[in-house]
Amino acid sequence: MTPVFKTLFRVNLFFLALSGVGHMPIFKRYYIADIPGLGWLAEFQITLAIHYVTAALFLAMVAWVATTWALEKKGLGFTSTARVKIGLTIAIIASGAILVVKNLKGVTMPATAITALDLVHLFGAFALGITALIAGIRDVGWIK
Repeated sequence: MTPVFKTLFRVNLFFLALSGVGHMPIFKRYYIADIPGLGWLAEFQITLAIHYVTAALFLAMVAWVATTWALEKKGLGFTSTARVKIGLTIAIIASGAILVVKNLKGVTMPATAITALDLVHLFGAFALGITALIAGIRDVGWIK
């Protein structure tokens, strides 16, 4: 990956996380949305649109990285940290896709399923962020 791609990926992840947290009333509750210029953080429809756009970009970037890796066949295998990151990414994508379907008109799901999906999505994103932070500090690569 080029440095520009890495930077764009990180910026995309930042806005993906920011808009994801924006779905919870945290920014309004703790008066962050009252800071001039940050009022949009408390607007659900705005954060939802940003989350969907950045999620689409995230999916495209993940697909590009996976395809590039598969075509180049870099290395013999993934590090254990990379396997954790891949598993968490798959869980986040899968739960996010089901949550998108849940938002479609005419689709109903049991409340317990929605809660479970929300928790998998939230804690998966949190765990991926912590894993990436630890891997960055330890300078752990993806390939053995």
